[in-house]
Amino acid sequence: MMLEPEAEVPTDGIMDVDSVTRAITPLRMIFWGGLLCIFEISWTIRGSGFKYSLLNDTLGAVLIMVGVFKLSAIAVQDRFVTLMRFVKVVSVLVVLNTIRAHFIMPLPPLVVAAVNLFGLVTQVAIVAFCVAMRWFCEEAGLSWPAESWKFTTKLFIIIYLFPLGLLQLAGLVAVISGQSSNVNLGPAGLLLLPVFVVPLVHLFVSTSRMKRGAETIVSGLQEG
Repeated sequence: MMLEPEAEVPTDGIMDVDSVTRAITPLRMIFWGGLLCIFEISWTIRGSGFKYSLLNDTLGAVLIMVGVFKLSAIAVQDRFVTLMRFVKVVSVLVVLNTIRAHFIMPLPPLVVAAVNLFGLVTQVAIVAFCVAMRWFCEEAGLSWPAESWKFTTKLFIIIYLFPLGLLQLAGLVAVISGQSSNVNLGPAGLLLLPVFVVPLVHLFVSTSRMKRGAETIVSGLQEG
């Protein structure tokens, strides 16, 4: 098991401590918002019905959106601003999509294709967010949290973007070809839940490391 290196006071960062500290609450909002989007149950009769999350995914999406907007308001660098602008747009669309998804009804093939494509865009936005957080830490001189976010990015790519992205593409192809795109894992899907929680947990770990890094900066300045 690799031990976390002892925190050092960064000397190469150009971001003020307050900016780093301001990022903690929005990141926690995003973490808890992600957890709220995990579990759901639905009732469908002849293609129509209603879906309700045991932990409401619309509320979770709103928490994520607010957290993203708060983070994007922190002055970092141009590439961070550009990437977060994309993440902000997607976060707003995700909220609207979760509201739409509560009502289960037959959709035109073109709309189904758009929804599948948007699912892939959402996965890309998650990875973009993780990359932006790594840039944030690098700009602040927080080298260990930056490495942590780099690993979080890899987790989201391997566990979310690749498998779910392929499913979204398969669904898009199925819709275009007029075939069924339903995937039902049944009870076996419950076994996959711990796997999909791993990136979210590591996101929380990366957040905590950012917080400790910010506290180290403050302590170093006070001792100096």
